[in-house]
Amino acid sequence: MRPARFVVAAGKRPARLIAAAGLVVGVLSLCAGVSADGGPYLGSVSPPPPPKPAVDVTPYSPPDGPRVQGDTILDPFVIGVIPFSAAGSTCGFVNDYDEACPFSGSTAPDVVYRYTPPAEFSLEIDLCASTFDTKVYVYQDSPATLIACNDDYCSWQSYIHNVPVFPGHTYYIVVDGYGSSCGNYYLAVNEWIISCGLMCPAYAVPEGEPDCFNGYVDTYNGGCGVLPAPVFQALEPSPDPIAILGTTGVYTHDSLVYRDTDWYELELTEAANICLSGNSWIPTYFMILDGRGGCDGLTVAAFTDVYCIVMEDLCHFCEAGTWWVWVGPSVWETSYGCGVPYWVGIDGYTSGMSSVGWPSEPPSRDTTWGRLKDLYR
Repeated sequence: MRPARFVVAAGKRPARLIAAAGLVVGVLSLCAGVSADGGPYLGSVSPPPPPKPAVDVTPYSPPDGPRVQGDTILDPFVIGVIPFSAAGSTCGFVNDYDEACPFSGSTAPDVVYRYTPPAEFSLEIDLCASTFDTKVYVYQDSPATLIACNDDYCSWQSYIHNVPVFPGHTYYIVVDGYGSSCGNYYLAVNEWIISCGLMCPAYAVPEGEPDCFNGYVDTYNGGCGVLPAPVFQALEPSPDPIAILGTTGVYTHDSLVYRDTDWYELELTEAANICLSGNSWIPTYFMILDGRGGCDGLTVAAFTDVYCIVMEDLCHFCEAGTWWVWVGPSVWETSYGCGVPYWVGIDGYTSGMSSVGWPSEPPSRDTTWGRLKDLYR
């Protein structure tokens, strides 16, 4: 018996993975980042922002008169306890603040709320029920320290979660508008709590990739997102179901937003029905990609979005050749930080097994899981 149910290998090119520290993560050279049927974008770096609706670019002119409460951080509305909700209109206030997330140049009036937390935890800030094109910012202590920002999360409205706050600091939540937009808003502020567990199979093995971070360059298993030489994490066939406990997340690099995407490679010597299962703490795509045409010709064979509920039986009948299992965030919010756990199960990958249950020609036989772990100790 082998000591583990399967062995993770560094791809068919183990030397490339070990020597890849100088590679630069790039955008997939696919307008083919989307499948033919309009499936998900596969690139590691965020796609260009979608076109915004036309707005009146005439600067908003507030009514004459003295400043009112909520107009600036000097006299904000006060949030006493969490959970908190408030409704109002930004029209009638003055334009004092603007942040690029990713659109700048707002001339819209904005409203300010102040909160001083009694303990360390994370906030969820929701403007999805508002009736105009909103933006929202969170400052720590002053507008000089922006810690969170969002424009369009729920249609043209704004939402942020997992905003860490700490006692001894004051936080300002600014409700703003895109362009010169103003209107009715509904603000809900709650403690953000991950409400799902992550009960992965007992036989799951760690992915082995270090957690990403701002400025991270993924040369571990970034797949087709690693240029000029893609890097995959090859899996050996197994007579038993395979399960991997991995981590993912969203981070920034050179002012761009990236996702930690994980590409697991299957080499099928004969056709097989491959099925995925799994779960994740954040909205995450699980995909089966047809890699027989390489990175330039890959297609999305099957995918689903997973979040807090165990997904089962995402299946595709795969012909012999190279296939990739892709796992990565389905969102581009940096509040979904790095190191978020997920697990993915892979069933049906027995192609290449001999009659006694051993891989007849295992990929990278001498690059074992134990040796891979040694690279990161």
